[in-house]
Amino acid sequence: MSSATPHYGLRRTPPFGVLQELCDMSDPTTRDGYHEVEWTPQAVRRFWDFYGANEAGEDSYFSKKFGARIVGMAERHAELTGTVVDVGCGPGFLSEELLRRGYMVRAVDSSARSVQRVQTRLAGRRGFLGAEVGELAALPLPDAEAGALFLVEVLEHLPEAHRERVLDEVSRVVRPGGIFVATTPHAEDLDANKIACPECGCVFHRMQHMQSLDAARMRALLAQHGFDPLFVAALNFRHFPNRWLGRLVRFAAERVRAFGAAATPHLLAIGRRRNG
Repeated sequence: MSSATPHYGLRRTPPFGVLQELCDMSDPTTRDGYHEVEWTPQAVRRFWDFYGANEAGEDSYFSKKFGARIVGMAERHAELTGTVVDVGCGPGFLSEELLRRGYMVRAVDSSARSVQRVQTRLAGRRGFLGAEVGELAALPLPDAEAGALFLVEVLEHLPEAHRERVLDEVSRVVRPGGIFVATTPHAEDLDANKIACPECGCVFHRMQHMQSLDAARMRALLAQHGFDPLFVAALNFRHFPNRWLGRLVRFAAERVRAFGAAATPHLLAIGRRRNG
């Protein structure tokens, strides 16, 4: 999967070839002619290899649309020092923004096609320390390598047990006092974003989401994995959340129940790695 995933609200869907591969690997158990896709590691890799190779969809990638605002919010609440690691880097839009701001950046993704695109896009850039293919639950990085680590639009793609292993790896790689930054959709209705293949009836989330998180759960996850929360909130990156108007919109949305999660579709978490 890729941290630079297309924003789930844009309702992009894979083409038929990818649908057919997912159908072939889905659970044969049917209900009213439909059956849920089983997101095996092979199915997930195929899904994201397609997106990693699809240059036509670049403008809809989450980190391309909002990378500058995500990094700006992180800088507002914490100092980013040392090597900054972009885990689940996708085609490298967040890494590119970090390099533009002068950071030393390493990138990791489980999709070989995505990593190839990162290497091509960022080769020769000052501060770029390379991109590697690696499983997120077994990062190819030494202990305490990262002064800061970004995990943008990744957690929602993981089953619960795998999510815990990935966060254990994040805790291992971020040095004491280092910063962890994560984004996910906020309180997403997963069923509302499912689609069905008209050929075989397999059903799956259009962007392969498996988790729905809110601020309370995110704070608990940070604490559970060794991070002191510095900032955890639902917001809308379209509303310039690091400016007064964006903060006013978020304040109003939090207090008007009728807005619901639709007014604050994004969740941002920033934590500091505890010592010891």
